[in-house]
Amino acid sequence: MVLAALYRVSKYFGEMPVLQGATLELRTATRTALIGRNGAGKTTILRLLSGREVTDDGETFLRQGTTVGILQQDPRFVDSDTVLDLANDSFVELERLESKLEVLEAQGLEDPGRFASWEVLHETFERRGGYQRRARRDAVLHALAFRGREEQKISSLSGGEKTRLGLACLLMRQPDVLLLDEPTNHLDLEMRGWLEGYLSRYPGAALIVSHDRLFLDRSCEHTAEIARATLRTFKGTPSAYREARKEQLRIDAVTRTNQQKEYARLEAAAAQMKKWARQNAKLHRRAKAMERRLERFAADMLPEPERGERTTRFQFPCEESGELVLQAEHLSKSFEHTLFEDVNVMVRRGERIGLVGPNGAGKTTFLRLMLGEDPSDDPRARLQFGAKVRVGYYDQQLAGVDPEKTLIEELIRLVGDIEAHNLLGHFLFPFEAQYKRIADLSGGERARLALLKLTLGHYNFLLLDEPTNHLDVEMIEATESALASYRGTLLVVSHDRSFIEKTCRLIWDLRDGKLRRYPGGWEYYQRKRQDEVATREVARGQKEKRDLSESAVTEVKGPSKWQLERTIEALEQQITALEEELDDLAATLSDPVGLPSHEISALAKQHDKLQGEAAELLSKWEEASEALMVGKGRKQS
Repeated sequence: MVLAALYRVSKYFGEMPVLQGATLELRTATRTALIGRNGAGKTTILRLLSGREVTDDGETFLRQGTTVGILQQDPRFVDSDTVLDLANDSFVELERLESKLEVLEAQGLEDPGRFASWEVLHETFERRGGYQRRARRDAVLHALAFRGREEQKISSLSGGEKTRLGLACLLMRQPDVLLLDEPTNHLDLEMRGWLEGYLSRYPGAALIVSHDRLFLDRSCEHTAEIARATLRTFKGTPSAYREARKEQLRIDAVTRTNQQKEYARLEAAAAQMKKWARQNAKLHRRAKAMERRLERFAADMLPEPERGERTTRFQFPCEESGELVLQAEHLSKSFEHTLFEDVNVMVRRGERIGLVGPNGAGKTTFLRLMLGEDPSDDPRARLQFGAKVRVGYYDQQLAGVDPEKTLIEELIRLVGDIEAHNLLGHFLFPFEAQYKRIADLSGGERARLALLKLTLGHYNFLLLDEPTNHLDVEMIEATESALASYRGTLLVVSHDRSFIEKTCRLIWDLRDGKLRRYPGGWEYYQRKRQDEVATREVARGQKEKRDLSESAVTEVKGPSKWQLERTIEALEQQITALEEELDDLAATLSDPVGLPSHEISALAKQHDKLQGEAAELLSKWEEASEALMVGKGRKQS
């Protein structure tokens, strides 16, 4: 079912077209990736679908009663509110629906009109997860690192935490149409993995803008690309779309070449026939027929290819350093709690290291200590850089750059007039954009300027802190290509798994105050982490069994074997009786012909209640059975 759509929509900013004749449908339980370069019009599409922009031509569609939620990167909250206040505010609409349902039920559902109203409201309430809202709240707060912080004031949260809380509130609200603009900003690797799974089960429609390629591939089964005001749609992931698009362009190029050869042959034959027709009137009709054939062939030929989007390639040139690049000892840092303590690292020439870990683990702080920009809390700390090491730090904040200067003024200072224009053009800054103040640059423009400056320093040790933030896919791939040919040493902090996989061969994991080293790439790290988690789970299970076994040593500490067996028998009888009652209710509800509407509603509620009771009894049965097995195992040993 289509929940929201654009039909033949056009949108202009001044005389510049952003969309021309765009059509896009968002259907129930589908997730669509919206891709395209920075500035191509992705945010405009989100705003059109949310009703925050109006079309210049065409129409937008929103099914009656459909709710739309859009993610704000800079949400506005009341500072005195708590995390829990905002979480509960997410359910205002659902609680209003629940109140309406209760009023209708109190009035009685025998009246057909009243029952029809109740049925519509109940379907909406159920579809938007009204019955599961408390469980959803707890799960979302836990996954996005707000569990245990429910009473924390909004005023104490960082900008990134506020953005993450905005995402949490939107997911808890569960609108029918979910519009997500860069939802992975400020999410660590574990959070991104959780969000992928959450979206894969989302009951409504989701339209997602993100530069995290792996996230989109795992979250979305449809793709829409906006380029040069044209919107293309595809049933498949963004990676599959790009491969299909590339193959189609290759086929079109071959077809176009063959068509041009055939056109040239037909054109030459028609010209020759026309020449002969001047000398022989009998050939005049044949010459006309060949001209018409040539015209029909020309009409069916593929048009000339669209002018492609500008791309770029660049490098990070450098000279070789000594074998030892950096040795750091006794790195420790604490703020309100210990980030890491007594960490010792050695970086050797040519190593390509990915530094990963959860948000708040101290990755950026760790980089700053390695650079000597912040002091270690440990007085024994020591930093030693090797011979001929030139350190380049990716600084999207552009420290040391005058924000009042224009781009061209900053580059002229570095490389001179002519080369400044060439370099800015090479990094996809149009001529008119080269005169923007640095203070007015967008996030993507600042990121490109930071990369440009890194290419000028001949650095043989690059430290990159979230270099893919704000870059579009084409620029990320250009950076990956540059790092593939880079001859120096690399240390990169990133939550972009594709980027780490393609650029790093060693992984450092910073969490729980410790730095763990994994002598392999991203896949090796993933396998080892999964093994470690599984080992911890097994150890935890064994400890729980030991604790349970020890608690069963005496009757004082737990029930006897006889008591456990009687408990299990009683539970089994209750579960069997409940299952029979549930079967009877399910049979009645599957064929409710002749039952009044209020009775159907009451039976449905009874069915839900009994299911909950059965699940609770089953949990108790499992606990008792586990205790009995542990007791038997202890006796045998």
